[in-house]
Amino acid sequence: MAELIIGPLLRHVGETTATFWMETDRPCTAEVLGHTARTFQVAGHHYALVVARDLTADARQEYDVRLDGEVRWPVPALDLPPSSVRTIRRRADPGDRPLRVLFGSCRIAAPHQPPWTLELALDSRGRGVDAIYAHALRMADQPPEDWADLLVLLGDQVYADDSSPEARAKIEDRRRTHPAHERLPPELVDGFEEFTWLYHESWGSPRVRWLLSVVPSVLIFDDPEMIDDWNISD
Repeated sequence: MAELIIGPLLRHVGETTATFWMETDRPCTAEVLGHTARTFQVAGHHYALVVARDLTADARQEYDVRLDGEVRWPVPALDLPPSSVRTIRRRADPGDRPLRVLFGSCRIAAPHQPPWTLELALDSRGRGVDAIYAHALRMADQPPEDWADLLVLLGDQVYADDSSPEARAKIEDRRRTHPAHERLPPELVDGFEEFTWLYHESWGSPRVRWLLSVVPSVLIFDDPEMIDDWNISD
């Protein structure tokens, strides 16, 4: 039975369409709002892009994610508002409310508790409060009409040279058991598999997953997603 590893991430949303991205643990057929897509494979990982079409413009609709017909999202135990998608409409009327856009960059996956939530000046492990996590807490208590229209992530979704304690431990164990990966220290990720672990952490917190399931997102690639100051030296 297929399971959902990460996602759904709500990506492009138009007047009558919405695109959903997800990763599963095996090949399967993903379904959202009655539309399906077969997973595709990259280096042993399974991903799906489901495009829901013929939606009603300027309307919000709740949805779930089914893998081979079985509901895998939402997770009832999370006690969060239902995942939903709001289609857009042409904003030609000057009286329309402005679009509300969330944006940020340089997001390091770290536990949502001290000492990691402290400022760096107070603790060497400190990374500050995660703004996406904090906003998800706020959104959960707001009516959907107050939610942002778009999330723009301006680069550095993960840090290849500043991973979390859990990721470093997992990488270090892999280096011990896979000699081909011994050339780099555990604080530096190496290869597609290890990079997927960073994205699992960055997008895997239950509340962050929920936020990404209801706010359309666009992402921009930047250097720490490979290594800090990538491609400016030999």
